[in-house]
Parts: sequence; structure tokens; C-alpha cells
Amino acid sequence: MDDVLLPKNAVQIIRGTSKTLQLSVADATGKPVDLTGSRIVMTVKSKFEDTTNVFQKTTDQPTQVLITDARGGVAQVFINPADTQDREIKQYLFDVWVILSSGKRYAVVPPSIFDLQPGVTVLS
Repeated sequence: MDDVLLPKNAVQIIRGTSKTLQLSVADATGKPVDLTGSRIVMTVKSKFEDTTNVFQKTTDQPTQVLITDARGGVAQVFINPADTQDREIKQYLFDVWVILSSGKRYAVVPPSIFDLQPGVTVLS
């Protein structure tokens, strides 16, 4: 497999593994955004125009997305083996949105590459 440089926001993961993504939300000046009462949504799709998601993670389920430091603008997104285990090896698309308690919505990670790689070891 050739070494490929992925864009800044790209996520690379081996199919069927666990991964925790760290999310730091800041305003244009670099000041952390207070996430108290916010909702965070990460969506993975095959193509922009798809109406169904490959998977989606939200703070509605703390086992999926957890705000770990609300005032510091920090959260974690948990990718579990089941999210990718039966997926085709390819590049998907993802983004992350924050809906603040005020109702304002921000795409804090714009549409980016979610690169699913094969593994050598197969676990059942």
C-alpha cells in the first residue's frame, strides 16, 4: 500500500478497530467554545447525496460522543468495532456539527475523508 498524505481533518481507521477522536471546539480567535448544553453530531456517509448514513454518533448517547470539558470546548467521539466491521474498504465522507444551547449550528469539522483501511488480523 502506498503512503498517501491525507488532508488535515481526515480520519484513518483499520476496519473493525476502536478509535477515540478528540474534538476541540474554538472560535475564530482560538478561544474555546463553551459546549454546556450543546449537541454534537458526527455523520459518516458514502457520498454527499446519500440519504442514509453509514453511521452517526451523537451526544444523545454518551457512549457515542461525550463532552469531557464543556467550558474548555472538548469532546470525544467513540468509534467502535461494530461501526466499521462489515463496511467496504474505501474512503467515506464525514463531518461534525455542534448545535449550541442557543440553537446556533456550526460545522466544526467540514466534510472530510473517513479512510477505512483493511487489517491483517481478522478477529471474530
